[in-house]
Amino acid sequence: MKRFILIYAAILGLISSSAFAQDVLTLEKACELARQNSPQIMAQKYAVEAAEAQSWEAYLYWTPKFSFKSQGGPMPKTKDVTASTEDVWDNFWDSWGITTQNTLSFWIPLFTSTKVYHTNKLAQIGLKVEELRAENEIINVEYDVSRAYIGLQLANAAVDVVKEAESYVERIENEYQALLESDSENVKETDQYRIDIAKANLYRLRNDVEAKRAYAERALSVHTRLELPIVVEEMNFDNVSESLKSLEEVMALAHEYRGDLKLLDKADDAAKLQAKLEWLNWWPELLLVGSFSYNYSNAVPKYTIDNFYVGNPYNGHGFGAGFMLRWELDPVRQAFRVRQADAKAARTRAQHELAIAGIDLEVAEQYQKTLNDLRNIDITYKSRRSAKRFLTQELLDYEAGVGNVNQMISALQTFIEQRSMYLYALHDYRVSLVKLQKTVGTPNTDMLIEIGTTTDSE
Repeated sequence: MKRFILIYAAILGLISSSAFAQDVLTLEKACELARQNSPQIMAQKYAVEAAEAQSWEAYLYWTPKFSFKSQGGPMPKTKDVTASTEDVWDNFWDSWGITTQNTLSFWIPLFTSTKVYHTNKLAQIGLKVEELRAENEIINVEYDVSRAYIGLQLANAAVDVVKEAESYVERIENEYQALLESDSENVKETDQYRIDIAKANLYRLRNDVEAKRAYAERALSVHTRLELPIVVEEMNFDNVSESLKSLEEVMALAHEYRGDLKLLDKADDAAKLQAKLEWLNWWPELLLVGSFSYNYSNAVPKYTIDNFYVGNPYNGHGFGAGFMLRWELDPVRQAFRVRQADAKAARTRAQHELAIAGIDLEVAEQYQKTLNDLRNIDITYKSRRSAKRFLTQELLDYEAGVGNVNQMISALQTFIEQRSMYLYALHDYRVSLVKLQKTVGTPNTDMLIEIGTTTDSE
């Protein structure tokens, strides 16, 4: 029975712990949630929908267009041809009637000198532009999410560093009290002041880290829409053993994937089409037009005249259809608009060439920064290990009674600095790598690095 109770209690403990355990958010899951919930991405999706509607509008331009006009109101009755104006007011209710006129017109474009064709192509370019912007927004949002995620990992790791440092200070203080009580010659009463200063510095550092952690957590929730608190994976402290691809390879990827280069290509095509459309405005359009009419009035006598040229504008109905040539000419305005469109197209081509050069410089700059951040990891990793060994040795010397608090606190400060520098080196490289991905435009960072092995985990 005792064994059964223990097993049952263990099972209940496992169930309760799993029920209240919070799921750990991975970076991949965070990016997936951002793609689904980010207001920035949703706004661009609506822009794509608007461009799709505009493209369909241009595609269906050939469908009939309708115009309906209807009017009605009171009208004095015309009793006979000898009635005068004064007769209208003799009997008001019998002297007034109503009249209504209704006309439904339509027109269908038959030939537009290829204006509709080029307008449709321009709308399709606009749709492609919005789709490319949507892809760029996804890359931008994923960069923001990755930066916030890595920042939250850094803050959590920094909290652990502070806690470890606080445990060292507590250990030093306890050892100081023990040596002080034993009347050791290697301690002074003033050493307590140095310990208090170290504790105060750690308190301020903890507050600063907690503030940065809260900011990173809220920044992560902006796009993911997750409720706080957010639990992320622990920071990987392994010494990074990776190498970036060559600058030439990364530059080639940028020319292939960079979104704004594709946008500039589309802008160049759109400028050419716009100039073509302005030139086509010189030419006429051929339309099929028609009209349905229905008129009724009880104030005017109904009469029928069998004559092709005469109709009754108050009572009757009719239909007419025919061809119409529409040719709108404004020579001065059109000439200068064509000239403006040609100049804008030439300007777009020049901006395209300038943008390519600027993008090459941007990629080269970010590549060099990422490369430097990668090199700093190995340097700070070695200095961090040396600082920890130095702290351990000073602590052993102090406990053995051959050290002093001043050297002990100095070693602790050095350890905190080097440990923090290593954390920031890992953080800076990972953020730089994500930013390089954004700068190049690749779908993931794996396309930028040659993955090796990770060693020397902490």
